Amino acid sequence: MRGNNKLDVPWSSISDMMAALMMVFLFISVGYAFQVSQQARELSDQTERISQIVSEYEDYNRLIYDDLMTTFDHRLQDWNAEIEEGTLAFRFKNPSTLFRPGSAEITPQYAKVLQEFWPDYIRIMMKYDKVIREVRIEGHTSSEWTGTDINNSYFNNMALSQSRTRAALEKCYSFTPESDTAWVRKTVTANGMSFSRPVTSVSGEEDPTRSRRVEFTVVIDSQTRLAEISEEL
Repeated sequence: MRGNNKLDVPWSSISDMMAALMMVFLFISVGYAFQVSQQARELSDQTERISQIVSEYEDYNRLIYDDLMTTFDHRLQDWNAEIEEGTLAFRFKNPSTLFRPGSAEITPQYAKVLQEFWPDYIRIMMKYDKVIREVRIEGHTSSEWTGTDINNSYFNNMALSQSRTRAALEKCYSFTPESDTAWVRKTVTANGMSFSRPVTSVSGEEDPTRSRRVEFTVVIDSQTRLAEISEEL
């Protein structure tokens, strides 16, 4: 006969409680594992979408470069020009054939080149209108300016480069088909750069002749791409 002993231990109740706790911990663990797995999948999808956006940006850069090369490669040597793959800069390199010395007057030779170049160039640019934010005509000079210091030389060359790019834009505009003039007014700008971006030799010294140039550059709409990435993040 068992007495009513206070030292009796309710083992079955403790076992049931421990089993219940283990089930609770199991459900918590499963739930946490599912949540981590879900977050991992979402992060993977997000990374893939960002990679796709970056890839599209790089693809457009490549497509524009390929179109430029296909259209102009056979004429680059005659024009003493080059197309830089990374920046898409279309660079006319011989200053003596572009403008009169120290002047913004376009030479007849350069006017003829622009007449051949510009309609095909904007045809390519308009093809990629949805990803192009700006087409820039940039005028670059050397740092040389006789009889003055570097500061005055900078502003004198700034005025000269701005006048030259405006003259180039006006000449290009005159060669623009009427149907495309609205696009040019919206997209194309003229920018005088003075000698802010000189061409240098291997030793780092300025090359005055090569520094005097005109470049047509493309600004891809990276802001829209960055906004898309920000939305993903």
